[in-house]
Amino acid sequence: MTKDVRVSVSGIQYDIEPDEAVELITFGDYYHKNGKHYILYDEIDIEEGENIKNRIKIDNGKIEVVKSGTTNGQLIFERGKNHMTYYDSAMGSLLMGVNTSSVDMIEEEDHIQAKVRYSLEMNYTHVSECEITIDVRSVR
Repeated sequence: MTKDVRVSVSGIQYDIEPDEAVELITFGDYYHKNGKHYILYDEIDIEEGENIKNRIKIDNGKIEVVKSGTTNGQLIFERGKNHMTYYDSAMGSLLMGVNTSSVDMIEEEDHIQAKVRYSLEMNYTHVSECEITIDVRSVR
């Protein structure tokens, strides 16, 4: 994988009307260190117009997404586990639970793809069933 990558992150919440996928496509940086994949990229908070820094760490089927900026939080996707975290946004701090049912990975020389299915809770209340796809490709 090259240092310069194209990053696509798409997600859908199935229990929310309508079932509409959201996708972010941007460019970022890729690093491989101590057997772990790191993807760094920025996105713009649409409501605030501010920059949000993102770091994705992939380690043997466990995926950690860390956001910092106008939105701060850490989401951990690990099959069969429920991870609780605080997610800070302009609307305040929310206690989020992520219960991951599957993590499917494709790892190739110039391509990494992760598909994750999970249940999302907010303040101990089920919100929706979700799916997220992270697709990272080398830029040549």
